[in-house]
Amino acid sequence: MIRRVLLLFSAGIIAAMGLAACNGDDDGDDANGVGNGDSISMDMGEFYFDPDDISGDAGSELTIELENTGSQVHNFTIEEGDARGDGFDAWPDSEVQLELTEGESGSLTLSLPDEAGEYEFICTIPGHYESGQWGTLTVN
Repeated sequence: MIRRVLLLFSAGIIAAMGLAACNGDDDGDDANGVGNGDSISMDMGEFYFDPDDISGDAGSELTIELENTGSQVHNFTIEEGDARGDGFDAWPDSEVQLELTEGESGSLTLSLPDEAGEYEFICTIPGHYESGQWGTLTVN
C-alpha cells in the first residue's frame, strides 16, 4: 500500500514538472533572440543587452521591445559607418536609436536590409560600448 502511494506521488511530481517545463513564455521570442514573427524583447542595463545576438529575415521589418532594467540611461543604436571599430558594417539607414531612462520601456521597428549580413548594435553613452554593451544583429 505504501509502495503504491509513493509510486502515485512520484508520478504526480513528474507530471507537474513536465507541465511546468512546457509552460514557457509566450512573448514571441526564443532563447536565442530570434523573433517568432517580427518582434523580439530585449533588456538593457549595466553594461549589456539581453539577448545580445538577434536575427531577422532580409527585407522584413523587425520590432524590438526594449526595457532599461539598469540604473542609468542606455540606448540601442545602429549608426551608419564604421566609427565603432571592427565588425561594425554600414547600416542602410542613417541612424536607428532608442534611448531609455532607468525603468523605462519602448520599442523601435527596423526595416532590415534586403541582403544578408551582420550588424553591430551598441549603446552610445560614453564608456558603455567600451564596457561591453554591444551585440550583433544577423540578417538572414
